[in-house]
Amino acid sequence: MAMERAEFETLVTRNEELARRAPAAYRRRVFGLAAVGYLYLGLVVLFLLVLLVLAALSVVYLRAVAIKLLVVTGAPLWMVLRAMWVKLEPPAGLRLTRERVPELFKELDGLRRRLRTPRIRHVLLTPDFNAAVTQIPRLGLLGWHESYLLLGLPLMKALTVEQFRAVLAHELGHLSGGHASSGNRIYRLRRIWQRLDATFTATPHWGSALIRPFFQRYIPYFVATSFPLARANEYAADAASVRLTSARSAAQALTAVNLVGSYLDEKYWPRISAATKDVSQPAFAPFADFSAHAVAEMPATELLKWRETALGIKTSYADTHPSLADRLEAIGAEAEFAPPLQGSDAAKLLGPEASRLEGVLDDQWRQRVADAWRRAHERSQANRSRLTELRTRASQAELDEHASLELAELEEEAGEGSTAALAMLRVLTQRFPDSLPVRFALASQLLRNDDAEGIALMESTIGATVDALLAGAQLLRDYYWRTKETELAQKWHERWVQRANVLQAAQQERSQCRTTDRLVGHELSAEVVARLVQQLESIPELTRVYLARKLTKHLPETPLYVLGFECTKWWRLADKATAHAVQQRIRQEVEFPGETLIANVERANARFAKKFRRVKGSRIL
Repeated sequence: MAMERAEFETLVTRNEELARRAPAAYRRRVFGLAAVGYLYLGLVVLFLLVLLVLAALSVVYLRAVAIKLLVVTGAPLWMVLRAMWVKLEPPAGLRLTRERVPELFKELDGLRRRLRTPRIRHVLLTPDFNAAVTQIPRLGLLGWHESYLLLGLPLMKALTVEQFRAVLAHELGHLSGGHASSGNRIYRLRRIWQRLDATFTATPHWGSALIRPFFQRYIPYFVATSFPLARANEYAADAASVRLTSARSAAQALTAVNLVGSYLDEKYWPRISAATKDVSQPAFAPFADFSAHAVAEMPATELLKWRETALGIKTSYADTHPSLADRLEAIGAEAEFAPPLQGSDAAKLLGPEASRLEGVLDDQWRQRVADAWRRAHERSQANRSRLTELRTRASQAELDEHASLELAELEEEAGEGSTAALAMLRVLTQRFPDSLPVRFALASQLLRNDDAEGIALMESTIGATVDALLAGAQLLRDYYWRTKETELAQKWHERWVQRANVLQAAQQERSQCRTTDRLVGHELSAEVVARLVQQLESIPELTRVYLARKLTKHLPETPLYVLGFECTKWWRLADKATAHAVQQRIRQEVEFPGETLIANVERANARFAKKFRRVKGSRIL
């Protein structure tokens, strides 16, 4: 059972208060709760072992029955052990070795000695603008961790060596010994529990049935209870960064992460993606070409906007990482953007390997995006052709609502851009003031342009039609993320998740008809049924046709019809191939009044015919 957001925040708040009032008691609670998880696993295994031993001892007396008991108890034990031994996939990246990049490992060795961290077996270079330490338990829930250090090449190219050293010190601080080692263990344990829970959910074993029900409640509770400790661990890692470098270097690194991250998200990658309109293949080298020097050359107003936006983010329960402002306050330094000079960034720690590694990442990127790039280019060319056609039509006569909306969309994607599209949508709202599609399109355009005017318009559209909820919630969520209003972003993300879950459950419910489903009258008008029967009569193999409506739990306002048919004459044997062919003809040739499931109700499905016959007026042919 997943924990609701309000429940999670209440539990975190209560534990934060306990941590402030009685830190020792709070730590005992966290470590005691950590022990409970392993205790439960131990009790499950012990219980099954006892049953297995008793079954083995009873072989002499019970003989064949005891052998069956051995199988019955041994199989669950094996499955539970397999579930506990769940394998987590290691992170991906280019492996860096001491022989090829000695300067980088020299830096790591110095920091590791001072922080007393365990050995890091794998150092990986990634294409991400990030650095992270993660541990993979080789024995599943039993531990024996293997450490991975992930270093993003774009991050290295965005920082000076000293700033990058501060980042490394922070990440290694999560593994350090000394007085903070117990807190670090909890920090790592909560991440491992979360990853294992995700793995259980994605690839469940049979034995998980004895583990997952407990951990579905335990893991969210443990994560919420240990949240204050995990956040304190982030502050402790920042303190380690300051201790091994300086407060100024740590502040510069934190500032650069936010400003350069905004540049990459808003300028660098969108500019590369925009080339799909004109270039048929991704002939770019984004990692080799990237330089923090380009960020420094951005207009001062743009840099100031990114800086103020980053500093305006409030610490929330959405992430254990404190906000930039709180982290800077904790280390006693001001935000400062000091990008490296050309050729003096931290990527020089890779030495002569740097250019080769850039080339490998660029090759991987081109291979990864090649198919999507080609499809985007083909779509762009088709859009340009369609845009020309609609412009010609619009110059000759006024377009209807649907074509006008399409023209506005194409102007943004393949024409004069978002400004022209926005002007067209404002005109359309005057022409079609009651049109929900027009209102939704205008609200979407405004939100994508980070215009707050779109908020109320989108909320009113969602209120008018639930069909706009999924896409509208996503647009509002992304808008609030970009404007760093994390609480509102989280609110709309939860609404998006809830709607997505409903639609997913509805899709599963509507994908099949079972004998336990309740069928009722279709409630269609005589005219609609007559048109349907006329189409069905053109399929001569049909002997009987029933039509009913399935009562659904999800989206009950949208009817789901069920059509059952028979196609076998009374003197012939049922033919599965014929039934399949008839079903395909019905699906292709008959136009239904709504979503409809089609099933042959003969042979193994004859019980469905009885269900239809019990529904008054269900037989239509």
